[in-house]
Amino acid sequence: MPAHHDQNQNLSEDKTEDSAPKKKKLYFTIRLGQGGFSDKRSPLGKLGGGQLTLDIKPGKLPLALSISYEYYTNSADPGHSYEIAGLVAINMLYTAPIFKSKRVNFFMGGGMGWLKVPKGEAEPDAVVRGIHYNLEGGMNVRAFWKIGFYGICKYLYAKKTTDGIDLIDFNEFIILLGITFSFSL
Repeated sequence: MPAHHDQNQNLSEDKTEDSAPKKKKLYFTIRLGQGGFSDKRSPLGKLGGGQLTLDIKPGKLPLALSISYEYYTNSADPGHSYEIAGLVAINMLYTAPIFKSKRVNFFMGGGMGWLKVPKGEAEPDAVVRGIHYNLEGGMNVRAFWKIGFYGICKYLYAKKTTDGIDLIDFNEFIILLGITFSFSL
């Protein structure tokens, strides 16, 4: 009788293992936002822009790799040296939930990347490429299902000088707000 009981116990243990939800190995978040920063060089006194970001987070670590593409201009066709025609950033972010429900997460970190800036009004089609450094912090709020909202404050620094002339000169605080889509594997 004890052997039969052990066999039934093993079957019930296997069943629980099969019916238990599998642990997720990777979490992905796509962020799409808009915002900008103040800049006295612009006739408007500010620049508007946008961000498309992919965050990749391993299930067991509080760190995420973040890859983003951004732009900050006053027109659809940037031609001024104070505009950013394109920017790619690669960041490492620390992420953590704020409440037990895990619907609200904060993230902070930094990294670097490259950007391209129009050379100026004299040469509107020419661009200057350079390296930038950035720090960022923000919150992601899951509203329903896999869709949420985020806000971010970002510090961007980029400088490139040739023959005493600043070709790239950014020392900016940027604010972005947008939507998120999160999923996992």
